[in-house]
Amino acid sequence: MHVDLKITNKCSRNRNVRSTCTFCLESCKYGALEINQQSIEINQSQCTSCGDCVISCPMSAIEGIAVTREFEENTLIYKEDYTPTEKELLIYKKRGLHAITLNGAPLNDKWKFVLTETNRMLGQLDQRPIEVVQRNNVEKLSRRDLFTSMQSGGKKLAKSLTPASWKLEANEWILANYYPEYQFYTVELDKDKCTLCKACFTFCSQKVFQLKDTSLQIENNNCVNCTDCVDICLEDAIQITPQIKKKVNYQEPIHAKKCLDCGQSFHSLQAETVKCPVCVNRDPEWLSPYQ
Repeated sequence: MHVDLKITNKCSRNRNVRSTCTFCLESCKYGALEINQQSIEINQSQCTSCGDCVISCPMSAIEGIAVTREFEENTLIYKEDYTPTEKELLIYKKRGLHAITLNGAPLNDKWKFVLTETNRMLGQLDQRPIEVVQRNNVEKLSRRDLFTSMQSGGKKLAKSLTPASWKLEANEWILANYYPEYQFYTVELDKDKCTLCKACFTFCSQKVFQLKDTSLQIENNNCVNCTDCVDICLEDAIQITPQIKKKVNYQEPIHAKKCLDCGQSFHSLQAETVKCPVCVNRDPEWLSPYQ
């Protein structure tokens, strides 16, 4: 079955000309994704609708569904033709998944590795591990029962194939939304390099950076590792480190200043700074943009 996928305007490459995000590109095994200038496009003729790109996108910017995944009574059916990611299983867990169901064959090494890592992460998140269970033998049905089962199954299948059910809700695959008391990444700011130009504030769609009256607050639990802030920062002052822990909001005092060159008001992390970011980076021979 094929379901067309769509990259929305939430995609970092559609919003940020300096974006280096390639999560979906790296996840696609079929070469169906192509970088075109400052965007990523899907070649529908090569796309198999596996859904790996949908799940991998940190911004949940791809609409569609993973058609290769099958569920049964809050368990994920094991298949060798794909391997889930830790992020995927962590989200399924919060949706009610409690086990992986086998049809006889044991998990292959790739599945074992992902499940082991997922359960290690679930331990850090104070969640019970995902188990592995064997599917019970299918009971024999009478002809009447078989016909009734086919009718019921047909109605469920028809309902599942309606266009609305194939669409993912906004932010469906943003991991941070499922574990609001934790952070999966720590955003570190080098205050000796940062000029507080606020470019990262503008391009961060997850509102990680919050400028208060007297401080800059970094809300690590909102970070999804899209790297928009890292890509846009001209000072190379931001670093993102994968790390699961209880959420901790970082605060750094800021100073209200008046630029010695242009006279405009600005904020700085350094008390001794006397020029705004524009004037610091401006060639002395250029006219000030405020004059």
